[in-house]
Amino acid sequence: MTLSRLQPPASSGHGRTANSLADFAPQSILALAAEPRRAAAVLIEPVEEISRMVGWQTVELSEQAGPNECKAALVKAVSRLESQFSISLWDREKKRPRLHTSGAAVVDGVGQAFAVADLQPPLRVWMAGLSGGGSLTAGEAALAGALCNPVATYLPGPYQSTRALTEELQALRPDVILIVGGREQIAPQSQQQVLALSRLVIEAAAALPDGNKPIFCFAGNSRLAGTALASWRQATGGGEAAAADNVFSASAGSSATALHNVLERLHWQRSLGIPAMQDIAGWLDHTVELSSTHWAFAQAVRLWRRRQQLPTLHGLYAAEDRWLHVWTWEMPDQESEGLRVNCVRPGERPDILADWPPVRLVSGDWPAQWPRPSQPPPVLGPHRPKALPAYWWDPLGLVPAVAGVGRNAPEAVLQVLTADLLMENGTDFAAA
Repeated sequence: MTLSRLQPPASSGHGRTANSLADFAPQSILALAAEPRRAAAVLIEPVEEISRMVGWQTVELSEQAGPNECKAALVKAVSRLESQFSISLWDREKKRPRLHTSGAAVVDGVGQAFAVADLQPPLRVWMAGLSGGGSLTAGEAALAGALCNPVATYLPGPYQSTRALTEELQALRPDVILIVGGREQIAPQSQQQVLALSRLVIEAAAALPDGNKPIFCFAGNSRLAGTALASWRQATGGGEAAAADNVFSASAGSSATALHNVLERLHWQRSLGIPAMQDIAGWLDHTVELSSTHWAFAQAVRLWRRRQQLPTLHGLYAAEDRWLHVWTWEMPDQESEGLRVNCVRPGERPDILADWPPVRLVSGDWPAQWPRPSQPPPVLGPHRPKALPAYWWDPLGLVPAVAGVGRNAPEAVLQVLTADLLMENGTDFAAA
């Protein structure tokens, strides 16, 4: 059940004996991951003075599965781990992972539990702009790779009907209304056109039932953002609104990144509002924070780039419902590092990724759309005594689950990635 070469001591094929757990329970970790199409539970314990993945279980879900089914699948994965190791990892009275208690008569549970979860589907975005070849084109380019599904674009015409627009929004039920339009340097007349478009859309959306009102996002001329957001809040009684950099500006790349960040934040806020997500967050100790799958995988790519001393690294998490691309690179003159994140449909390789470096780290099935590199990557600093592999591959797709531990124990994440998950050139582990 594990790719680990250092197999833990076993008893009747079920894992550690009860006596040996006394040494490991306080230091053991249960890492959980809940996604729309899969739930995973990973048991991490100290083996020969390093953290090792001693077991894992996954439960696959259908395309129609809802958040509650995903949560139930996560409990099922933990239950399978219990059976695999003949230990108690789930507190059935408290309905949460069982945490080890010092001095307990029976040694069970784990020292800490972590979880990553992402049960909110991509945001449905309805976008309105002033010109098809200008602001709407810029808006579509900015949305590419964001955690969203554009459902419609709207271009105002001479026969505008607020009622018809309300009916369209009612039928499409977008999560986000996005307004784009106007360059940064525009005449007063053009400013009025942007505001008129905003007023029209706001009036139509305000007529929607309270439970169907979307989030309002303005990514047009930055000088008009405050007015547009204030109009939305006034018309909707304080409805949720956000502003992003103008997508129709000279710095299109940074504007797109700003819009991605806004949408990712809105997506996470929606995720945390799902009762199943709140339940999973409630399973964790107060010192542990629920993280998103996207955050966890981005952290893993960052940690691995630093550990391997790479100037840049492109990682791909190939989930069933989405492919998450993470590109991180060193910025020598700054304390932080560069980071770009794009989410695309499985099987797609859009133009927005054309300038990205080769994929060298994959979690999940390696996609045919991204050929495996044949040459090792360049490294930072002095020449390394051991040549790096051309790529690293986690065929189990467990990197995000393990990386959720990284906020509190980054070294444990690196140890498991090195010894148990990331195969060098797809054949052996870095610790071989």
